[in-house]
Amino acid sequence: MVQRTIINSAAGATLAISASLPATYDASGYAATTITYTAVGQVENFGNHGVTATVTEFTPVDTSVVTKVKGSKNYGTMSMTLGSIPGDAGQIILKAASESSNRYSVKITYPDTSIHYMDILVSKYEQTDGAVNDIQKITCDLAVCRAPVIVAQV
Repeated sequence: MVQRTIINSAAGATLAISASLPATYDASGYAATTITYTAVGQVENFGNHGVTATVTEFTPVDTSVVTKVKGSKNYGTMSMTLGSIPGDAGQIILKAASESSNRYSVKITYPDTSIHYMDILVSKYEQTDGAVNDIQKITCDLAVCRAPVIVAQV
């Protein structure tokens, strides 16, 4: 697969969600025809996703040298901002998912046709009203439960 060699804007990227989970947590599992993704409209900001490892420290008294080892991995939480559209099918699923303990599948498609698939929990769905000249928005957190599956551009 060819990897992109220049920087890219997120303009044109889309996010879709499904209540279905893949049979296998790999590219073919997420892309299976049994999973139906619903586009989430009016995404202003996707937020971040990736891995952060905990660094555990130990200091023996005799050497007083701090030993560091990698501990648990956390794949983060995407803090998204959406323009509030109460009738948007994807936003309706996100809102329902925020009340559920179930995991969901998310698919981000980038302009270069690369795709990031993620296993997520919706941990926040809040209305942001703001002031007189502000757009009504939704802030929504997607807790990423395992390593994202990245499919390079085709």
